Amino acid sequence: MLLSEEARPPQGMDWKYPIETKAATSSPSDTNRRTDKKVYFCNMRRIITRLADTFYIKPLRRLIPQETFRYAFVGGLNLLVNLVLYWFCFNFVLDKQDTDFGIVVVSAPILAFLITFVVTFFTGFYLARNIAFGKSQVHGGKQLFRYAQVVAINIAINYFGLKLLVETLGFYPSLSNAAIQVITVTFSYLAQRFYTFRTHRCS
Repeated sequence: MLLSEEARPPQGMDWKYPIETKAATSSPSDTNRRTDKKVYFCNMRRIITRLADTFYIKPLRRLIPQETFRYAFVGGLNLLVNLVLYWFCFNFVLDKQDTDFGIVVVSAPILAFLITFVVTFFTGFYLARNIAFGKSQVHGGKQLFRYAQVVAINIAINYFGLKLLVETLGFYPSLSNAAIQVITVTFSYLAQRFYTFRTHRCS
């Protein structure tokens, strides 16, 4: 029987060892890892949600919507992570020493702040997305982009607000900072609810 050109093996290829094609499928171990990660994050989300709802007692239910309370709870939780992580980085990771990157020398307080900011940016996004505004139907990538926009605006409010109140108007720095924090917290909640996660449209 004559073989067609397509049926013949490539030159130098032995008939005894045919070409084997591997299916582009993930191995069972990879699938198990992905499943374990999903289960882990799902369980963590349930634990944090139940913890928040534990403090949502009857007197508060009459005054504060559950979504608002959860936002305040995860905000406080992320603030706690921020304080602990900053203390740990400054005292142990950096050992209170400035870091020389060759081009620039960054002081320990500033570098500890930068490390903490990067970590708490993502923990804050995760908590807001999955605990406070879990009903949101906005795509995850769009949520992250909008969340970054709100954070950037908050940084600008803090910077220019302190410039105005302290350096221009001469107000006391601590009181000025407290007033600005009230503004940024209020703005953050409204922006996250009506823009970033847009849960006001969810049933």
